[in-house]
Amino acid sequence: MRLERVDGDLIIENGTVETSSQDDTLMVTGTVRCDGDCNFACSVDAKSIEGSRSRIIVDGHLKAGKVNLKRSSLEVLGDLTAETLSVEKSVKVQRNLTAEDVDVGGTVRVRGNLQGNRVGVGGSLNCGGDATVEYIDVGGTVNIEGKADCNVIKVGGTFKGGETVKAQDVDVGGTFRAEGIVNLGSIDVGGTVRFDGGIVHRILDVGGTFKSTKPLQFGELQVGGTIKLSGGQGGDIQVGGTLKSDDNLTFKNLEVGGTAKIEGDAIGTKVNVGGTFSTTGSLSLEDQLRVGGKAAIDGNVVVGSVRVGGRISAEKIEAREFIETNTIRTRYGAKAPQIELSRRGEARGPLIGETVIIRERCTVEDVYADRIQMRSKSKADHLYGKNIQIESRCEVGGATYTESIDVDRDVNFRKSPQKAEKLPDHPF
Repeated sequence: MRLERVDGDLIIENGTVETSSQDDTLMVTGTVRCDGDCNFACSVDAKSIEGSRSRIIVDGHLKAGKVNLKRSSLEVLGDLTAETLSVEKSVKVQRNLTAEDVDVGGTVRVRGNLQGNRVGVGGSLNCGGDATVEYIDVGGTVNIEGKADCNVIKVGGTFKGGETVKAQDVDVGGTFRAEGIVNLGSIDVGGTVRFDGGIVHRILDVGGTFKSTKPLQFGELQVGGTIKLSGGQGGDIQVGGTLKSDDNLTFKNLEVGGTAKIEGDAIGTKVNVGGTFSTTGSLSLEDQLRVGGKAAIDGNVVVGSVRVGGRISAEKIEAREFIETNTIRTRYGAKAPQIELSRRGEARGPLIGETVIIRERCTVEDVYADRIQMRSKSKADHLYGKNIQIESRCEVGGATYTESIDVDRDVNFRKSPQKAEKLPDHPF
């Protein structure tokens, strides 16, 4: 049937409607009720659209206050504009979709832009342009090829953003991926997260893996598996497995269950790593460096304290409180008020402190301290101290002291101990 205008309701059953109006738009002042397959070979402007068990196709634009289709699908070749859109099966829009409230049981596909207050989809949402939506709630997958500007994003499966993603709260059950930068308040993802840097203001909580290919600003990172960063700065970082940063990283507290590797400088408050920790730059911490295995820093170390189970290596180490480890390897030395090497330990480079304790079977080079304790069967090049205590069966190149020296039996000196008025200056 060819119509120009309908004052009142329009009822269609398995039919096709054309229009004779100049703007190719069928105006309906009432409700359009559809039953079965209905095709509009024109644009439609109606108060409301209703249907049941229908497949509705609009060749032009569709504008309605309310669209309510039960057990039906809707396809619009132009723009779709509505106050409320409720469709049980699927919605397909070739251009732009604008609606305050969208509720679709199956899938939504929009080639253009999507704009609205709330979009709820049971299956999947695909947007070829930008999405400006206050609240997105999708049970399956979301794919936004343009920019996403939202307040809340809630997805049961996967979310993919083609460009920038802006949201206050993101909750995704599976995977979150953005090809561009992000500006997020908080994000909670069960599986994996990947984006090109940006900012996470509050917390990023990921069950599996997280990767940022560009520098990231963050409030807090909590990841169960692995983190791969391209540098950044923020607050606390907690990782169950491994962390790797390809550039400088600034943080508050860094806690890693396995290994942490930073290509550049590391600046923070505290580091606690269960396995190994390494940087290609320097390390600066307000508080403690604590590593279960090995710590390898290519530059200088300036920290509050050091407690490393295995070996620590650096150009130079300075700790404001203490250093406790098994092996120290430095180019210029290690300095702290108290330094203690565990049994069978080793120190390459001078040790400088107020109290230095060298336990059994250790091997060290020069030691500078007010008080030096050298346990049995240890070896040293030269000891410089106010008060020196050396237990039995040690080998010492030489010892210089200002107040006292206590030597057990069977200590082998290559050069006899000497008392001096003043100790020589330590290396730094």
